[in-house]
Amino acid sequence: MGQGTGGTGHAPGTSASPSTTAQGTGGSSNSGVTPATGTKGNASTGNTTAPGTGGNPGTGATTAPGTGGKPSPTSTTPPATAPGAGSPAPTASASGPCARDETFRITTVGKGTRPALQVEPDPGHGKALRAAEVDLDGRGQQDLYVVFPTDAGSDGATVQALYVHCSGDRYAPVWGPEYTLELKPLDTRTQGWRDVVHREKGGTLDAPTTKRVTMRFQGDTYQDASTETEKP
Repeated sequence: MGQGTGGTGHAPGTSASPSTTAQGTGGSSNSGVTPATGTKGNASTGNTTAPGTGGNPGTGATTAPGTGGKPSPTSTTPPATAPGAGSPAPTASASGPCARDETFRITTVGKGTRPALQVEPDPGHGKALRAAEVDLDGRGQQDLYVVFPTDAGSDGATVQALYVHCSGDRYAPVWGPEYTLELKPLDTRTQGWRDVVHREKGGTLDAPTTKRVTMRFQGDTYQDASTETEKP
């Protein structure tokens, strides 16, 4: 039997199939398909079949034009997926105080230098006054310094709070509401936010003192950073 022959008793390079077979092609080709010349044997499993290869291609192989055999019904390589197909693309998470669920609708309902405010939902400290507007984070927005004057302690402290502006009439608390004697924004900054001082009563009845606490912005709220006792 000659090299690369098909069925028994035929001329070298011919197939037993009634289809026309090019010279030198081994194996059996599908009916009516003319493989290219010069190649013999079956393609290796999983590889791309070169032009003119006879036989059956391996699983998942891409069949070149003019090759014989049947492609595998399933491919081992999954089809390419367009970006965003299937599950939604991940969204960058927001950061800062306005990303929290705890935001308030604050509107001005009074007049004067310390107008009354309406805070919703009600934080439960009685009447609210706008003590000042101040840009805490350097964005050019007017953040709020709010005092609740009817909620006062025996040492003269009142409930106070700082709210950063988020959008529209929505604000997020960055300090308080807590009892303090005073809140005072400074010119120094931490993470782009102005440092703030609050003053507290301390000491004893016989020797009362006042503490000056410097706060710095940490992530989404103000935290105490240093404390010093004021001289009487």
